[in-house]
Amino acid sequence: MKILLTHCDYIEYEKKKKAIESAEQTDTDKERVEECLVAFCSSEEGDDDSVAEKTADEIKKVAEQVHTKTIVVYPFVHLSSTPAKPAVALAMVIKIAESLKKDYEVHRSPFGWYKSFELKCKGHPLSELSREITSAAQEKIKLVNKEKKEKQDSRGKIILDRRNLTPNDHRILGEELGIFHLSEEVGAGLPLWLPNGETLRNILIQFMRQIEEKYGYRYVSTPHITRGHLYEKTGHLPYYKDSMYAPMDIDGEEYYLKPMNCPHHHMIYNKLVESYRDLPLRLAEPGMTYRNELSGVTYGLIRVRAFTQNDSHIYMTPDQLKEEFLGVLKLFKEVYAIVGIKDYWFRLALPDFKNNPDKYTGDPKEWAHACDEIRDAMKEFSTKFVEEEGEAAFYGPKIDVQIKNSLGKEETIATSQVDIVVPKRLGMFYIDANGDKKTPIIIHRAILGSYERFVAYLLEQTEGKLPVWLSPVQVKILSLTDRNSDAANRFCKLFVEKGIRAEADLRQNTVDYKIRDAEMQKTPYIIVIGDKEEANGTLAVRARGEKPRFGVSVEEFLAKITKEIENKQ
Repeated sequence: MKILLTHCDYIEYEKKKKAIESAEQTDTDKERVEECLVAFCSSEEGDDDSVAEKTADEIKKVAEQVHTKTIVVYPFVHLSSTPAKPAVALAMVIKIAESLKKDYEVHRSPFGWYKSFELKCKGHPLSELSREITSAAQEKIKLVNKEKKEKQDSRGKIILDRRNLTPNDHRILGEELGIFHLSEEVGAGLPLWLPNGETLRNILIQFMRQIEEKYGYRYVSTPHITRGHLYEKTGHLPYYKDSMYAPMDIDGEEYYLKPMNCPHHHMIYNKLVESYRDLPLRLAEPGMTYRNELSGVTYGLIRVRAFTQNDSHIYMTPDQLKEEFLGVLKLFKEVYAIVGIKDYWFRLALPDFKNNPDKYTGDPKEWAHACDEIRDAMKEFSTKFVEEEGEAAFYGPKIDVQIKNSLGKEETIATSQVDIVVPKRLGMFYIDANGDKKTPIIIHRAILGSYERFVAYLLEQTEGKLPVWLSPVQVKILSLTDRNSDAANRFCKLFVEKGIRAEADLRQNTVDYKIRDAEMQKTPYIIVIGDKEEANGTLAVRARGEKPRFGVSVEEFLAKITKEIENKQ
C-alpha cells in the first residue's frame, strides 16, 4: 500500500466517468470536505488485512500530529506501478475507512471512477507526507527482487516519457539544456547537476550570499550527518522520523542524514551568543538536506530526496521581532524583483485558539505578541496581504508567499516562520540588560526555498530562456570555416578573461547547423567569426530572438554584455 497524506484547507471532488464497470454507486456526484487530512491510497499486489490495519494506524498518527478530526480516504491507483485488482483494492479502502470511523469523521471518495479534484494544501512541514506499508510476505519478495536487481547489469538510464509533457516542462528543458540528469544507478529523486546546471545553481547561491551578507547575514556550514540525540531534543524524531532516512550505527550510536538545517544553526547560536548585545544573529547556509520520499512521487527537481535550501535562521529578542520581520520582507521584495517573480502576495497565517486550541503550544501572550508584531510589520511595509486564522504552525505564526501559476492555481513558493516554542524546548537563552536569562525568538526563512525547486520554477517560467546574468553559457562563438577556428578561439579566450561565460564551437559542421544548435541551447548571444570578421577584428552578433548585426566592435559588445550582467538582465 502506498499513501500520500495531505493536510488541506479543503478538497472538492466530482465523479466524471466510470473507470471500471464495477464502479461504486453513490448518492451524490460531487463532494467538498473542509479542514481535513486527505489520504490518497493505492493498494498493491500482495496487500492483506495487516496492511489495512497498518495503513489506518499510520493515517491516525498523522491526523493526531496535524490536529484534525476529519479524514478523506481517496483511492488513487496512480501511486503504484503494481496495483492490486479492483475488488481487492476496494476491500482495502473500505477496511481502512471503517477502522478510522471509530475515532474520526471519515469521508470516502467513490471507487472506480475518473474524478476531477481540487484541493488546497496547508503548506506546513507535516502537510505532505508519503508512506509505504507492506506485509511480511511483501517484504520477503522485495528483498528477493532487490538481490536479483543488484546482480543485473544496469546502464543507469532513466527514460523520460515526453508524450504528456508540455514543452516548457522543466524535465524536458533540463535534459535539452544540460541542467541535470537522473541516473537509475544513483537512485530516484537524487538529481545530478550537470556542468550547466551546477553553473546556474552556483550563480544563484553566490547571488543570495552577496545580497544576504549586505543584510547582515553570517554564513555557516554544517555537516550532513548528526547524532540522533539532537533530533530527539528538537522534536524532529517524533514528528519527522518517517521522512528521515534510517539511522547509521557509528561507534554504537545512531546518526542520521539531516532532514533540515535548523537544529545545527541552533547549536551555533549556543556557541556564539551570550548577551542581548550579540543579537540579532542572522545565520545563513546553502544547506544540503535529505528527505525519504517514495520513488513513485519524486519527479524532476520539484520533489527530490536530496536538496539544497536557501536557508536562514534569525535569532532575536522579542523587541526586535518587528524590525527583523521588516528586514525579511525587504529581502523578499528585492530578490524577487531581480529574479523576475511578479504578481505575488503574502498570506499571514494566524492561530485559532477558539476553535482549535490543542493545535498550538506555548504561551498565548507570546503568540499574541508575535502575531501583532508581524501584522504591524506587514502594514508598515505597505504590502498586499490577507489573514487566515487556523493556518499557523504549532510553534508560531508565519507568512506564506502566494502566487498563481500559469493555470491560475494558487501556490506557496516561500515561507517565513516565527518560532516561539523550539527555543524553550532546547533551553536556548541570552542574558538581558538586567542580567536575567531570556529565551530568544527565531525566524526560519528561505527566500528561494530549495535551489532545486527554484531552478525548476525558473526554467518553466522562462521557457529555458534565462536572462544573460543567469545563463550558464552567455556567448557561443562559432567559426564559419576551419580557417577561422584560431580567430574564434582567440575571441573566446578574450571574453573568458573579461569574466564572460563563453564557449567556442569549432566543429567541422556548417555554420547554419552550429547556429541552430546554439539556438536550441537558448544561448543569449551567438557570434560568428568568418574571414571578414577575422580581418577587421569585428564580430557578427546574433542576440537571442533577433537578427544578426555585423561589424560590431569587440569593445561595444563587451560594454553591452557587461552592463547587462551587472544590472542582472
